[in-house]
Amino acid sequence: MKKSKSIIFFGLLFIITIISDGQELIFPLNINQALIDQSKAFSNLHRLSVFDDTISTPFEDDFSRPGIYPYDSLWLDSNVYINNNYSERPFTIGVATFDGLNQYGKPYLPGSTQDSIGDVLTSRPIDLTAPPEDTSVWLSFFYQPQGLGDIPESGDSLILQFKDTGGVWNTVWKVDGRNDTAFQRINIRITDDVYLFKGFQFRFYNIATVNGNRDHWNLDYLTLKKNTISDAPIVDNAMVRPQISLLSEYTSMPYSHYKSTGLSAMKTIIEDTIYNIDYGNTSYTAAMEILQNGFSIFNGTAIQSTPIPQVYLPFSIPLNNFSFPIQSTDSADFLFKSYFSKPGIETNSYNDTSYLNQRFYNYYSYDDGSAEVSYGLAGNVNVSMAYKFDVKMTDTLRGVQIYFNPTGENVTNKLFQLTVWSDIDLGLNQSIELYRMINQKPDTILGINGFRTYLFDTTIIVNPGNIWVGFIQNEPQTLYGVGFDRNTDSRNKMYYHFDGNWYQSSIKGSWMIRPVFGKNSPFISVEKYNSISTKLFIHPNPAHNTFRIELENRNNKNYQYQIFNSLGTLIQEEKIKSSINIDISGLSAGVYIVRLLDIENRTSSVEKLFVQ
Repeated sequence: MKKSKSIIFFGLLFIITIISDGQELIFPLNINQALIDQSKAFSNLHRLSVFDDTISTPFEDDFSRPGIYPYDSLWLDSNVYINNNYSERPFTIGVATFDGLNQYGKPYLPGSTQDSIGDVLTSRPIDLTAPPEDTSVWLSFFYQPQGLGDIPESGDSLILQFKDTGGVWNTVWKVDGRNDTAFQRINIRITDDVYLFKGFQFRFYNIATVNGNRDHWNLDYLTLKKNTISDAPIVDNAMVRPQISLLSEYTSMPYSHYKSTGLSAMKTIIEDTIYNIDYGNTSYTAAMEILQNGFSIFNGTAIQSTPIPQVYLPFSIPLNNFSFPIQSTDSADFLFKSYFSKPGIETNSYNDTSYLNQRFYNYYSYDDGSAEVSYGLAGNVNVSMAYKFDVKMTDTLRGVQIYFNPTGENVTNKLFQLTVWSDIDLGLNQSIELYRMINQKPDTILGINGFRTYLFDTTIIVNPGNIWVGFIQNEPQTLYGVGFDRNTDSRNKMYYHFDGNWYQSSIKGSWMIRPVFGKNSPFISVEKYNSISTKLFIHPNPAHNTFRIELENRNNKNYQYQIFNSLGTLIQEEKIKSSINIDISGLSAGVYIVRLLDIENRTSSVEKLFVQ
């Protein structure tokens, strides 16, 4: 049963809320990497334009415009995070998220355990002057506690204030934190003369524990209008979320691996959703387009209609055997657009389109690149996390990228063992370890986009099929968390080892762990690499009493073969310099792993051996 609690973490004064499912833990992030990256790129943030002191009504923002900061023609400050990731079932694409971080993505008060004001979202001065007969001025907005982020506790709150003619900010609405992910609409009528003037302002702020990326509130589709009614319909349709991937299995894969698979790696149908907010009876033409270097390489459309407002309208467009054109480069990017046209009043063109950059570099990934929370395991020594990947071609496994949650300085002194498994069987509770690199630290300082790349000290050749990558904790409790993407679901690929048993994760989401492939290596030159056979040849397979390792043109070099049983135990090894027949008459029938080590070049390759 899941539960929420607060604990002192890593010996720091850092209070975190933990959602626990047995030994699996979900807890808040400490930073926002997207804001950190943006603030590095633009030292003056986004405040580049000059606007009139006072703006007119209607005042409308559904936070669907590009960028991660509030739209500066409407808002004065940069604290909240504009994003597509933290909300659950939003009304339109994009929300404003309140948390405990500043505009640079760092905690307001690191190490603090006290609640205080977190993010502030302040409108520009608005001309709210109304004729005496017109008192129908309404502010409307949707809010959501938690979403896909951290639960705001009962001591946390979201507050709305109005600024009166005397310059005093007055609280007009407040909601306390709770475990609830539903959006609710709030309508507030403005009748007091102290607010109906030129220069009126309103602002939202949250009360939170401002030591990290926690206590989340999402704000969506805000309007301030004159001459309207309390529940005035929002005459709009909108996209809800961006696509995550056009690939059937991964969000990204090494470009060379995609080239070897092509069409079989693609989805056959792309599905999307439009929300009919209050539009009523409507029909629309939905479209999808894929572009390469600005040129369209795919187009598809679908026509849908509905007589009912306030419903999510799914649509789908077949890809019709489309695959991305192959380039001679070692990486590639393609732009995907999903959009629609609608009849009648055009209220907001920004929420009609969503975008996806489909990337092919040197890694496999299940995540969308954004962490909403952090994942960890609590248990005894040798607690492990193992992520399953179906490799599409023989290649060199060079290392692993991991998004570690930077929770404090002390965590960088803790050690873990980077590990690769060739097989994990949940039913038999067995695993075969292929490689382990000890004395690694969960460093976040050298990360790119939050990911730290760990390069193996041995080049590992893997063949098509399943591998598992991850790490073994050295400490008997959770000492570091891995970034956790809650917009994708890879539970069936996420295995963990706890108290002597292997389990499959039960928490919806994806670990932000990515295996890295490629020939370039700091340990051997490309020329040396190209002279190494990347395939281990054994025959016959299945074998009975003997099998043969073929070294082909690799004679007179130092190699070592190893044989592991289904439990990962080394049961036989020998140094060799040429092709050799190996006696296995003493082995029982079953599946074994044969590993061939090139001692000089520090490379290895593996193959399954079936003994009859």
